[in-house]
Amino acid sequence: MAVTNKLFGKFPQNLGGGDVAGDGPMDILSDVLKLTLHANTWTPNYSTNETKTDATGELATAGGYTALGQALASKTYVASALVTTMDAADVTWTGTTFTHRHGAVWDDTPTAPADPLILDVDNGADITTALTDLVYQWNAAGLFTFTVA
Repeated sequence: MAVTNKLFGKFPQNLGGGDVAGDGPMDILSDVLKLTLHANTWTPNYSTNETKTDATGELATAGGYTALGQALASKTYVASALVTTMDAADVTWTGTTFTHRHGAVWDDTPTAPADPLILDVDNGADITTALTDLVYQWNAAGLFTFTVA
């Protein structure tokens, strides 16, 4: 099964201040970014899903998971040689027993729009854990990169 990270289409717009007067820009380093886990009942629409409320099917608090997920720690946002990379520490849930398919990364700080989505980690199939640790280990190249020419 192939795991893919896909940015939501509205993310670059929200990063820069949104599409409506009064929207505030996101601050990748200062804002609280979270990772939540979602069942296969959510089919992300990368064109129209914009906020956490669009990411349906979040797991309930049970089996080692707490609703609203975990905050990303040790965030970095670095530009070098025309490439900007966002990275964070890996996220671990300890002794878990649950099934999920998606991990959604979103910004818990902005209020307009509230809780904008950043990216979806599609595991390609359901992941079931049984009293084991679940680790979301980010790629060595980071969560995402922007390349400009």
